[in-house]
Parts: sequence; C-alpha cells; structure tokens
Amino acid sequence: MNIKTKDTILSLTITAVQSFITIFFIEVLYRGGFGAAFEWTKEYTRPFTYNFFLLFLLLASLHIFKRKLYIVLSFILTLPLLFLGLASNVKQGIRGVPVLPTDLSLAAEAKSMAEFFSGTLLFWTIVVLVSLILFIIILVYKVPNQIGLNWIKISSSFVILVMFIVIFRIESTSDTSYLKRKLMIIYQMTDQKHTYQQDGVIGGFVQNLKWLKMEKPKGYSDTAIQNIISDTEEPAYTSDSEKPNIIMIMNEAFWDPTIMDNVIFNKDPVPYFHQLENEQSTGTLNVSVFGGSTVNTEFEALTGLSTQFLPSGSIAYLNFVKKPLPTLPSILREQGYDTTAIHSWHHWFYDRSGVYEDLGFDRFISSEYMEKPLAFGPFFHDSSVTDEILKKLKSDNNDKPNFIFAVTTQNHGPYATDQKFSFANIETHLKGDAAFTDEAENMLEVYSDNLTEIDKELERLINEVNEMNQKTIIVMFGDHLPLLGNDYQVYQEANFYRDDKSYEEYLKMYSTPLLIWDNFSGKKENLNIGSTMLTPIILDRAGINGNYLTNYLLTKYQNGEFSKIPREDFLAEENIDNETLNEIKMIQYDILFGKMYGIAKPIEVSKNYRLGYADPKVTGISTSKHDGEKVLVIKGKNFTYHSYVYINGEQADKVSGDGTKIIIPYSKVKKGAEIIVKVKDQNGKILSSSNKIVYK
Repeated sequence: MNIKTKDTILSLTITAVQSFITIFFIEVLYRGGFGAAFEWTKEYTRPFTYNFFLLFLLLASLHIFKRKLYIVLSFILTLPLLFLGLASNVKQGIRGVPVLPTDLSLAAEAKSMAEFFSGTLLFWTIVVLVSLILFIIILVYKVPNQIGLNWIKISSSFVILVMFIVIFRIESTSDTSYLKRKLMIIYQMTDQKHTYQQDGVIGGFVQNLKWLKMEKPKGYSDTAIQNIISDTEEPAYTSDSEKPNIIMIMNEAFWDPTIMDNVIFNKDPVPYFHQLENEQSTGTLNVSVFGGSTVNTEFEALTGLSTQFLPSGSIAYLNFVKKPLPTLPSILREQGYDTTAIHSWHHWFYDRSGVYEDLGFDRFISSEYMEKPLAFGPFFHDSSVTDEILKKLKSDNNDKPNFIFAVTTQNHGPYATDQKFSFANIETHLKGDAAFTDEAENMLEVYSDNLTEIDKELERLINEVNEMNQKTIIVMFGDHLPLLGNDYQVYQEANFYRDDKSYEEYLKMYSTPLLIWDNFSGKKENLNIGSTMLTPIILDRAGINGNYLTNYLLTKYQNGEFSKIPREDFLAEENIDNETLNEIKMIQYDILFGKMYGIAKPIEVSKNYRLGYADPKVTGISTSKHDGEKVLVIKGKNFTYHSYVYINGEQADKVSGDGTKIIIPYSKVKKGAEIIVKVKDQNGKILSSSNKIVYK
C-alpha cells in the first residue's frame, strides 16, 4: 500500500471519528446531557448510524481540499449543526417543537426570542464558541499542510461528494427510501418532538426539508377549480345601506383557565366575558399552534386558508405571503370599507408591515405609530390597543365603514414565577390534597391577573361602541394557549394535560375562547369552529359576499359537513371525506401557489397603504420650563411614541412628548438650523419624516 493510499485511509478514519463525536455532541446539546445522548445512541443504533452516515459523507467530501482548508471548512459546517442541537433543546422546552427548516426564515425575530435563553446558558454558549474558535486557530496553525496533491484522496472525495448529493436529495424528499427502511427512520409530521427524539436532530431536520417546496395537488387545473365553484352555493343577502363596522381583536394568549376542573380560583378572572356568554355568540376557536407562532392563527383568521396543509413548523407570513391575496380585509375594502391593522409591537415583527399590504389593509398602526402607548413590562397594556380602536372609530371623518384588525401584546409570556403585579388579586390552588409547585402557582396567578385587565378592556370597548349608535360587530379570540412553563408545567400539575394523544386532548390544548358580539342581529350562537371559518362567518354576519373560498367554507359549515380543519392525524374525527379534502387543498394551492383560476380579477393592494395615519408635521419651536429646567418644545401634529427631533441631522435627546409636541433639552439652536421630526423604529430605520422647519 503506497503512502497516498495510507494517507487517504487515515484521513477518512479521522473524519469518521470526527463525525461520530459531532453527532454525539449534537445529541448531548439537544437532549440536555451525556446520559440521555448515550441512551439514545445505545437504544437507537440504526438512527444514530443514519445521522452519522449523512454527516460523514458531507465531511469526507471536503478532503478534496488541502488539510488546513479542510479543518476550517469542516468547522464552519459543524458549528451550525451543534447550534441546531442547542436551539432545538431550547425551542422544544418552550413550544414543544424542535427547530425545523422553516424556522430559518425567522432570523428577524431572533432578538425577540433571546429572552428565552437564560443568562447562564448564553454565557456558556459564548464560552464554548470562543473556545472552539481558538482551538481551530491553534489546530490550523500547528497541523502541517499537504505538500503536493494526493490524487487518490481528491478522486475519492469527488466520488463521495457525488454520493452525498444524490443520497441527500433522496433522503430530503422521500419518506420511504432504502436507507430509511433499513435504518428504521420513522417520520411523524404531527409529532416533531417524537421524530427528533427517535431519529436524531440531523435525521429529523433532513426529513422536514421536503416541506420547503409545495407540490401541486393531483388534478389541479382551471377546469377543476371552475367545477368546485359551480358546485358551491353563493349566499344571497338583502342590500343594506348601512354596513356594520367590524372590529376583530386577536388577543395574545387569551384563554379561560377556569375550564381546568382541578383548579380553584378565589374569583373569576374574566367575569365580563362569562356574562357575554349568556348574551352573545361565544364558543371556542380551534387554532393550529400552541404557545407561539401567533401569525399562523392570524393568517387563518384573515384568509380562510389552513396552515395544516403547509409545511410543519412553517410561518405562513414569512414563507408564503409573497403576493396580494384574497382575504377578509381585501374583500371588505372592495365593498367600500376602510381597513386598518393595529398591533402594539414592532412593525417589522413577522414582516407584518409588508404582509399587511398584501392582505389588503389601507394602513398599519404599529407601536411606532401609537401616540403614547402604556408600557407593560417589555410589551404594552391592552388599553393602548383599545385607545387606538376607539380613536379610529371616533375620529374618522369619511363615510366609509371600518374594518379594524387589532393584535395585543400585554398577555405575552413568559409569566413570572416569583413576582406579582401591583394589581394582583387572583389566587389559585388545586382541589383535594394536591398542590401546585410555587413556580407553577405563581405563573398561573400572574397569567390570570393579566386576564382581569383584558376583561376590563373588552367591557370598556363594548360600552363605548354602544354609545356611538353605529352598527358594529366585535370579534375577539385568542391566538393560542399560554406557555405556562416548560413541558406544559401548569397544565400537567393541574392534570389538564396528560399527553394521551387523544382528539379530546388535542382540542383542549388547541382551542381558545371566541366571542362574536354585535348590536343589531340579536343572534346568539354556540360556536365551536376552526380559525379558517372566521372569515366566512364574519362576512355572513355582516351580510357581505366573499370569494369562492369563503363561499365554499360557509356552504360546508352551514350544511353541517365540517366546522374546523384539525391537524392531519385528526381529520377523520371531523368526518372530512377525501373528495372534500382534495377540494380544499386544490383551492388553497390555487390561491397561494397556483394561477388563481378562481379569482375573477387580479387582487390589488391599497394605493394609499402606509404605516401610521400620516407623516409628522412640525409647525413651530419655542422655549419653556419642564421640572424647573429650560427646554425646547417642538410643536406640530401626528407625533408618535417613536418620533424623534433632529437638529441639523443630529438626533436630540427626548424628555417627553405626545401627539402635538415633543420636549427636548434646551440647547442654543443657531439661527438657520434645520429642524425635522422622524419616526424611527427599534432597529434605527427611519419610517417617515416631517417637513423641515428653519429656526429663526
């Protein structure tokens, strides 16, 4: 055996050891310890081999490069995989689901997720990362590079690279490949935690790559869509000159904890909501997410499209809203409505500022454009959203009816485990001899105290709307159940969640309260529907015709065929037959990915879409006193929470402000100085600017 052959065999042997160690440490990070990783390696030898084989092929193909470059490139490829294991551990602890390929599009939200990483975890992550980088630098410096070319190594690496590309393509698209069958790789789309636990992090991740591309439903064509439309009843409504205002509120993590039979509350956290249950249409809304991914519920509620037929773990707003769509706001805008989205958080979160334009809104009032929202921890009190809704209803000076979609943030987790609010008034305990842990009890009480504030804001809104004497529909629902501790802590201690995989438990963990209130119909319905049914049911309540999707869903609902589209493994529980299922998938594909055969004319976005109501306007500057100190007062209108004063291009410190003035510290502003007010977001991006005023 010559030297080049020995060198090639040695290099591949070292790569095999490197791959083995890397896989093991990925699983250590994911499973939270050496013991759990060792048990998986021992019990699931074949899935471990599957993970090892894929990584070995990838790293071995890098031997086409010289030794030093191989070390650097293999480190660059290994580091993200180690982080994938760690991130999957954290995400699974929070939301019950590991990191999926579609999560890679959430980079813009990464900073907001940082709160879930403890300081200790973050510290040690940085320490390990720095240590690894130093180790690689030393290794590259110390290890001698190759002299000349080893054609045996290069040619074998090229063959291995081709093998990797072919095998990777098969493994990322097929559920029944030869390797999967022989190495006992089992994919469960509806239980990604189980998939990763059995198949390993790399194995689970690779299997979900196929969902990054949507396949065309069998039989999809213009004729097929037209046949569905012709078989669908189109509702007929009597014309009414007064179209109702429609206010739709998706309240963060809104849920009724009193449905937990084993928990006793000293008082009702949502007394007004419970009162409305006896007077108005209420019930439950089956949603597709638990504890997070708010915008998937939002997407379903505003479009009638189901995320159950999209890739597991995907975020519809980030992955699939890439063009103007037929939605509730676009339908209503075509019917003469003024459409407004309100959200007490950053405009860029989940790319809402761009998505809302494609959904058909005229404007988006994000936290940057609220005049003076009331801070509540890192978020904002629900009263800020109520104020914005009422402001829009009261100050509107046109004759158009309003559609307002509002999203709140006050009730966003995590919930404190050892502190209470100043307004705390809820106490809880378990029935009988059982007892909550101190941590779980505090979380539940903090969450319930939040609900008392939310309930008051709902009452304030309805009372003020009643005084306006305008036909109005108010819809309120939760986006998902709250995250009350890792691994369903509060739910488990209350014996509410048992992980029995039943349909009944699925409905409990994926259903939020729903209210449809109005001041004109007199309807009182018991609603137990899915979030995809909200758009057709709201249009029906308002007496407004929708599109072929809403007509289809409404027909199926009114005929008693189905009321929700549950998770795929529970579709049989809703008795949705294969023909109906294929029709739904075909309509959804037509709208999101296809040629929109069912849409009579192109969907147009609002020509006047913008963030906020108007740009800020500066009218003057004067001096004044504030807390005994001399200050400058910039006067004008349309000033917001994120409005800042710039003097000759330099941002001035801000003392305070409201909609008509901003107070900054006094400075000797020279004659001729240019003063401008700009709305700036958290990332420093300028969203809008006022006129310039020259100081005289």
